[in-house]
Amino acid sequence: MIQAWMRGVLLIASVYNMAWGVFLIWSPDSYIKWMTEGAQSENQWVFYQAIGILVVAVMLFMGFLKPLKFKWPILLSFLAKLFGGLVVYLIVMDSQFTKKFMFHLLMNDLVWLVPLLLIVIAAFKTEKSR
Repeated sequence: MIQAWMRGVLLIASVYNMAWGVFLIWSPDSYIKWMTEGAQSENQWVFYQAIGILVVAVMLFMGFLKPLKFKWPILLSFLAKLFGGLVVYLIVMDSQFTKKFMFHLLMNDLVWLVPLLLIVIAAFKTEKSR
């Protein structure tokens, strides 16, 4: 069963990802300089990363509105968070590993995995019990 905290997490995740996507569009160079510790000053893939994050934000918001109806977009958001860090590591970071990248990975992707997984499981269990 979908609980109230699950909808709250979806709303917070949606707003957070919306803000993060807007930041990446607004200031991609500062993001790259910070993540790579000055090794890169720009990367054209950050724009596509931002678009992906904004799409995740929309899917999470849809899940907030109707978690049972939009369980598949929530699952896709979970998968995006699960594999997004790997994509950033390979494409944006050019396979560089920094402490700031680890912090970014933890705060922007990994922190959402457990709550999103619990929500997805609850949504699919609720559907089966109907």
